Amino acid sequence: MKGSEQKMPKKRILIFPFDLMSHYLRCIKLAEIYSDHEIHFAYSEKYDVFVKKAGYSSFVVEKFDALEVMRQAAEFNFSWLNYKDLERVYLSQVKAINALNPDFVISDTSPTLKMAAEKTNVNCISLMNAYMSKYYDGVRGVSRTHYSYEYLKKLPSSLAKIITRFAEKAAFTQVHKPFKQLRKKYGLSKKLFYLDELEGDENLVCDSEELFSLKKPPFNYKVIGPLLYQQTSEELDLMSSLPPNKINICICLGSSGNWTSLNFLSDEKYKKVNFIVAGDLKRELKGSHFFHRDFVNLDKILPHCSLLICHGGNGTIYEGLRHKKQMLFLTNHFEQEWNAERLSQLGYGICLNDNPEKIISEKLEEIFKTI
Repeated sequence: MKGSEQKMPKKRILIFPFDLMSHYLRCIKLAEIYSDHEIHFAYSEKYDVFVKKAGYSSFVVEKFDALEVMRQAAEFNFSWLNYKDLERVYLSQVKAINALNPDFVISDTSPTLKMAAEKTNVNCISLMNAYMSKYYDGVRGVSRTHYSYEYLKKLPSSLAKIITRFAEKAAFTQVHKPFKQLRKKYGLSKKLFYLDELEGDENLVCDSEELFSLKKPPFNYKVIGPLLYQQTSEELDLMSSLPPNKINICICLGSSGNWTSLNFLSDEKYKKVNFIVAGDLKRELKGSHFFHRDFVNLDKILPHCSLLICHGGNGTIYEGLRHKKQMLFLTNHFEQEWNAERLSQLGYGICLNDNPEKIISEKLEEIFKTI
């Protein structure tokens, strides 16, 4: 119109996070970078409340069963990446992209989205951890649930690394077979192995380079650092309501955590501690000394805590590091193990898996001696 400027329509983004809280929250944080865009999230029955609170809308699309994936991941099992489920999710993503016509899509651990973006001729941005890139400079250790773990840990470190890298390449090639079948069926370009499917046209790495470095990544890789979601909540009221003259310990095992491994904390002898518990949705930990919340803002809680017991999840470890808290790791699958192993190497924490009660009791004794 003459004498006035015509407003350009906003660019549209579709975001496809893996259906766990940590992935939704970091994608919501990422979305702040694109504040001048129209943003839609793949609908999640559990986490859509966070999407709506952040002011974004959602769309319905097929997903992998996150609980089943986590169960299999705990067994170092990749059978969830089967042809039937890959095709189901892929076709649904293609349908959603065609219907909503985005300018680009963002994947966070959505292994079929690269194929769907190629099929619909839409650019794909991948949000990833450094250790899920083929340019990762470290070693992805074999999970403690894998039969070879006990053998490898007895070998010299240099030899174990060589064997691990060789076995890993073979495993990623095997896991990639159904992807190759789908790519051939739907006329898509050829890819070599699984980690290729996790890359986008642009790749955003949400890790600290000091912890997890990349080796000569190409131009389409950008390290953006950890994405730490925060919200205004009731943390101050919670902290003021805790019984005084006790030490506070935060337990944050996330939605995938192995809570039953900490049932011993219900014992009478641990009642001299206030345990602030985040994410124990089934309230596995019982007792008057547990203070449950489905979600807490760790940035507000950790300054008042002597210790952080966590699962080694990406967002949680960076909050622990930011607040310089000693961490005890109770991991549930191999990615968390990689985080815990790296931070243990650097002296930021200890892995609990082999003997949670003994290690926690010893750590509490150390804390009580200092107060």
